[in-house]
Amino acid sequence: MNARQLQDQLRDLLETLLFARNDADDPAAELAEHVAGIRHIATYDDVGMLTHDKGLVIETADGAEFQVTIVESRPATSNDDEEE
Repeated sequence: MNARQLQDQLRDLLETLLFARNDADDPAAELAEHVAGIRHIATYDDVGMLTHDKGLVIETADGAEFQVTIVESRPATSNDDEEE
């Protein structure tokens, strides 16, 4: 896995929970309470962040904004699952 893949998987996971909170029949709806304060999630690429880093920009319901940067601290030992 690389930083972009992890970034995209985290974004997809959080977005799935955000969408589930509006659908009581969604199996993820019960977990959605854990993202109740989040209004919007985007990748650094989505918002045009001027960096080579990968990460997420998270906007909260009260107007705060957070940046979560993903830094690979140890490379993979194999490239079996590597996709780019």
